[in-house]
Amino acid sequence: MNATFLLCLTSNLVSNMESDGSHEFDGQLQNSAIMVQGRTLVQLRSLDDPAWLTYAYDAKTGTVTARSKDNRKIVLLQAGQKTATVDGKRVTLDTTIVNKDGRTYVPLRFISESLGAYVDYNSKDKRAIVRTPVGQTAFNTLMRGDLTEARKLVTKLSRIIASNALQPNGEGFTVTYTFPEGEALRFTEDYKGLTSYFEVNADGLPVAKWQQDSPLLSSKQREWGTKPVGIGSKVYFSDMWMTDGFAYGKIDAEGKVTELGNFNRLKEPKYKNVVIVPIEGEKRVDTKS
Repeated sequence: MNATFLLCLTSNLVSNMESDGSHEFDGQLQNSAIMVQGRTLVQLRSLDDPAWLTYAYDAKTGTVTARSKDNRKIVLLQAGQKTATVDGKRVTLDTTIVNKDGRTYVPLRFISESLGAYVDYNSKDKRAIVRTPVGQTAFNTLMRGDLTEARKLVTKLSRIIASNALQPNGEGFTVTYTFPEGEALRFTEDYKGLTSYFEVNADGLPVAKWQQDSPLLSSKQREWGTKPVGIGSKVYFSDMWMTDGFAYGKIDAEGKVTELGNFNRLKEPKYKNVVIVPIEGEKRVDTKS
């Protein structure tokens, strides 16, 4: 059966809608969630993922048509109602579909049950978590999979940084990621004279724990948070993106640097867009269930 996800939209006024919140979609933070009667709804547009779900909007008819990649489901939703039709069967929703400011919001429970996404809610941070099947596979790799692939993923994730954290004061066109040897879920990021230390939380997002200015930047170093201790030997990856350079190596517990590779991507195209590479003999030691 052709899987078509069809939403017929009507104008709807929701008097008890709470202020917008954030949600995590496949490792990226998006500030497009709303709360209705204590239920979390996410913007349909934010869930657009060609590997899982695509959709189109017909402005003339006010209809959104979305298709799952495997073309197996037909879902009919109408704003203001608490029922939906899934493959010809009526399904009760925990809250209504909402059309707000020309955007369509759908209940997280519906996303989970009807479209095969992983859905959870972080009550402490008041953040909804949504992962497509592809996103869930990536999350599993991040938390307990191949070390190199996990490091590649972590460099692309949204960062959680406190509002009172530091901002870079320097200049520069190099980003350096440094990981404890054998680990992917803790790292520092050096950029524009500011070192930021992150730890990946249970939701799969890096959280800033400590920051400090480079001593070369100013005689008055700023510092924020709690500096990590006892890390020991490390590995680093430097992305000199302005000059298309790339370097990586090891740093022992005493701080001695051993460069293992230094490449120009223009001369060696195989390193184009490469930021993380395997370190010979390194094994992962920080997997989480």
